Amino acid sequence: MNAILVPALYGLSGVCAYAMLTHILIAWRRPVDRTHLLFAAVCLWVALYAIAEAGAYRAETAQALVAFRRWQILFGTLVVGTYVWFVASYMDTTRGWVPAALSAWIVLLGAGVNFALPYGISYISLPALDHLSLPWDEQVVDLRVNQHSAWHAVMWLAIVAAFVWSIVACVQQYRRGIRRRALTLGLATVFFLVFAAFNEIVNFGLVRFVHLAEFGFLGAVVVMSLGLTHELRESERRLQAILDNVPAIVFMKDLQGRYLMVNRHFEALYRQPGSTIVGRTARDIFPAAQVVTLLATDRKVLETRRGLEFEDVYHVDGEARTFVSLKFPLLDAHDQPYAICGVSTDVTELRTAEREARSLQQRIWHTDRVARAGALSASLAHELNQPLAAVLSNAQAALRFLDSGKADPREIRDILEDIVRDDKRAAAVISSLRAMVGRQTAARLQVDLSDTVKEMLGILRGEMLERQVEVATALAEGCVVMADKGQIQQVVLNLVTNALDAMGGQPPDERRLRISVAREGGNARMTVRDSGAGVPAEDIDKVFDAFRSTKPQGMGIGLSVCRSIVESHAGSIRMEQNADRGVSVHVTLPLDKARAATTAV
Repeated sequence: MNAILVPALYGLSGVCAYAMLTHILIAWRRPVDRTHLLFAAVCLWVALYAIAEAGAYRAETAQALVAFRRWQILFGTLVVGTYVWFVASYMDTTRGWVPAALSAWIVLLGAGVNFALPYGISYISLPALDHLSLPWDEQVVDLRVNQHSAWHAVMWLAIVAAFVWSIVACVQQYRRGIRRRALTLGLATVFFLVFAAFNEIVNFGLVRFVHLAEFGFLGAVVVMSLGLTHELRESERRLQAILDNVPAIVFMKDLQGRYLMVNRHFEALYRQPGSTIVGRTARDIFPAAQVVTLLATDRKVLETRRGLEFEDVYHVDGEARTFVSLKFPLLDAHDQPYAICGVSTDVTELRTAEREARSLQQRIWHTDRVARAGALSASLAHELNQPLAAVLSNAQAALRFLDSGKADPREIRDILEDIVRDDKRAAAVISSLRAMVGRQTAARLQVDLSDTVKEMLGILRGEMLERQVEVATALAEGCVVMADKGQIQQVVLNLVTNALDAMGGQPPDERRLRISVAREGGNARMTVRDSGAGVPAEDIDKVFDAFRSTKPQGMGIGLSVCRSIVESHAGSIRMEQNADRGVSVHVTLPLDKARAATTAV
């Protein structure tokens, strides 16, 4: 006797088991995609179905045949019940209740009714153990159903409904333009349907042959496995092509730190092909110091479970390079991380350009300060001449007292105290001027905004007297900010001199300057209000642009410098028209938190 059918069934189960393991591994690598896991389940039930049928063909008693047929029906209904869920996932259908209803109907019959009936769904009574001789002289037990039960018809109605729903889903997806996937699934479903229908032809006795549904299952498994693996390769190829053309370093690692994927920029930077990188960890590729930083950022991303940005300096080919990296976790359906992705951009040239821009900005600020100081030379001379003249006058008076021989020590003391006071006044003017004009970048310290305004108004007092400007101030105490004092002085100087220039065309009795400093939440707010001619409404939003000036002789950098200084201190500046005349410029700077907390206590 030539035994072909039963070994073929065992071979079929082995093929299905291999396909199952293949797609389980794919599903393990892609935990958010359950399509491969569902297909692996389909392969498992087909393999068990084939084994059960092989056992039925070798049954030695009618009871053994019924037992094998029960398991065969169970695994067959599990094949179809799982297949409808696979179709729903593969075709991305939105009607989730349909596969749920169909699978529940089918599996209830195969797992419930099938084992509740005395002889299962296949037989209404204990069948006779009939043997069938196959054309190649192999004899097997005949599995046909001579007397159909009502439950057998219900089971087939459920299976046909599942196949019809699968075909409808394929047609819908084909019309949507997903043609290759629809045709692949349609072909697999046709394999299922045709060979399952052949089983019924055998059951009705129209053809005397063995059941062939398992070979239809095998054909469907092979078609779908080829289709799924082709799609996976195409998806990975397209993804790799996209990532290779991203102008950044892109990588993905598993939770153990092994690289799963890198793009060509990663390969080019470290001069290693991707085949030698994938499967290795950072310890195998990078220096020890760099590994410590990489692992620390990986841990932080996994702990927070959100995307984080890091900036680090690494040595590549002996050259220090600055990278900005965005790392984020990939989460599965249960919101658990299963991999880490990263996108790193080499910003070395950008950081160099930023440093050069900052240096240029500092030079512009310094040029503006020197120009302002030069323009105020007459006012500064007046402020220095007064205390110096007073020092000279007091010193000459003291000498005359000493020469007369009748010097009163108390008068000499009063004269010396006047000299000290006037000297300090001159020194304060010089110190403020040096702080403002100095080119070096000073450390940011606690600066009282009100005191700074007072100092600059002291320097500008002569200028304001000459221009006959009425000045009023409202300076609150405790408005302390962390700032470069020279730069804040420059802002005050620029805004006040701009206000003085704006009021030059007004009658002397209408030249009013109002300066206020107040706390506003967590910020200090300084307002410089003038009574000048104002700014045209269409230009109010452009006054802070570089090289734009409303003055005929203006260079247009004063307000631009003010904005850049304020924004470099995390503040804001804006201008608005006054209700009557002139404009108000509002400068907002964050208060020093440490000083604010101490003041509150």
